[in-house]
Amino acid sequence: MTQTVERPPHDTERERKAPPPHPHYTLGTLVVLGIVGTLVAAGIAIAALMITASRDSVDDAIVSERVDSYLTTAGVSAGGAALPEDVLPALTPKDQLSPVPADEVNVAIAPDMPPPSGRTAQAIVEIEFEVVEGISTINPATGVETETWGYRLLSGPDGIVVGTPGPVIRARVGDVLRFTITNPAANHNPHNVDFHAVTGQGGGAEATTVAPGETKTIEARLLYPGFFMYHCAYGDIPAHISHGMFGGILVDPETPLPTVDREWYMVQSEYYTTATSAGVVEFDRAAVTDEAPSFVVFNGAVGALTGDNALGMSVGERARIYFINAGLNLDSNFHPIGSHWDKVYQEAALLNSPLRGSQTTLVPAGGGTVVELIGQVPSTIVLVDHALSRAVDKGAIGQIVVSGDANLEIFEDVSGGGAGAEGGHDMTGTTEAATPGEEISILAGAWTTQDLGAADEFADSEDPADYSVNVLTVKVGTTVTWTNDDPNQMHTITDSNGAFDSGFLQTGDTWSYTFTEAGEFEYYCQPHPWMRAKVVVEA
Repeated sequence: MTQTVERPPHDTERERKAPPPHPHYTLGTLVVLGIVGTLVAAGIAIAALMITASRDSVDDAIVSERVDSYLTTAGVSAGGAALPEDVLPALTPKDQLSPVPADEVNVAIAPDMPPPSGRTAQAIVEIEFEVVEGISTINPATGVETETWGYRLLSGPDGIVVGTPGPVIRARVGDVLRFTITNPAANHNPHNVDFHAVTGQGGGAEATTVAPGETKTIEARLLYPGFFMYHCAYGDIPAHISHGMFGGILVDPETPLPTVDREWYMVQSEYYTTATSAGVVEFDRAAVTDEAPSFVVFNGAVGALTGDNALGMSVGERARIYFINAGLNLDSNFHPIGSHWDKVYQEAALLNSPLRGSQTTLVPAGGGTVVELIGQVPSTIVLVDHALSRAVDKGAIGQIVVSGDANLEIFEDVSGGGAGAEGGHDMTGTTEAATPGEEISILAGAWTTQDLGAADEFADSEDPADYSVNVLTVKVGTTVTWTNDDPNQMHTITDSNGAFDSGFLQTGDTWSYTFTEAGEFEYYCQPHPWMRAKVVVEA
């Protein structure tokens, strides 16, 4: 059966294919609203940014305050003016300069420093050096000598024959250094001077090269404040520096550093020798290349700043050290044992604010630093290169003896009876007068490393041996005298409980202590703590 579907009639084919009527206004409205909303949001964002940009926020104010404070501390105006790109001084023409006043001192011999000039005008600073060549003692305790070359003042004090380190020069930024160098005819080598403070070919080295019998003069502006190295830069430069041809030149800033109670000049340097035994030893050029010095010293020799040569200051004083690391090869890790660097002018660049409260400052070879410390308590501050094998084994040790009243708020030996309670350890290495009693020798090779808990530590058969007597039994009132017979090392006699401390003993030094109480006193060497022995005191 066939079913027929009735359809309404259509007027045209177009009408037959057209879709049914539907609303168009809904989609259009949404599009319009979206565009309007976007424009409103953008307007709000722009308005917010304009409002923010037109005022300081709380955070902005804090940041601004801290930046201004920092810039002021750094010598920059609180108004935000940056340091000028050119920090060079305005130079007074040379033909308008006069020589420094007659009473101004511009040179000194280590460890002394010339005093600040107090001068505000630029001037001509005239310095005359001569070259020294000869045999010098570089380890007085063991009698080691070697050939050294250096600088001395042409009209300087009598007896300055080593010239290592050379004299320290002090001038002011903007000054003209008129420098004359003479190489005596009796010398064997040409020499010159490269001033790290001088702008000019080779720091003046080319113009100051003098053969034996010659004299040369230069005039050079000192453009930057700081503490700078000078050295010989002729021929085999490493050989000339390693023989001792170096020193320091201080260029004070226009606004001087604050006045301190004491100022000292120190130079760290290295000797490269074929041996370390007594007598004249030869220069080892291969060791220079290998960067393996046999001695690392302050101010030209082992012991130059210890014992009778120690620096001195009082409690409450502030001291400033102008320090050069002449190298030749090693960086210096300059550290004050028992104190802090209250101020450190890094790289001796005196236009910058100092660090405060540093423990150790790194000084590269050919660089310098200026450091300050305060005498807080009576003690002996030990200055070292804290790569400690250089200090203990090779000589980089100095001492500052601080005298005065104890301050128990800062340091106190609460166990009682220790050296600290009496005002600090005696580390000057001086010899005390001894009454007859027992004697103990610190043996050759005593510093050889061994286990701290070695079973034979106190036995007569101890190997390696460190003391001639490992356990000494005495009566109350006995004086015991120790002698350092180790030819290559400094040692201390230090009680484990703080009852006594000899300080550093150079080879051949003696030290005595009288035992007034019964008990057992174990002692050791500070730089070699495996060296242990004891004294048993009976009533």
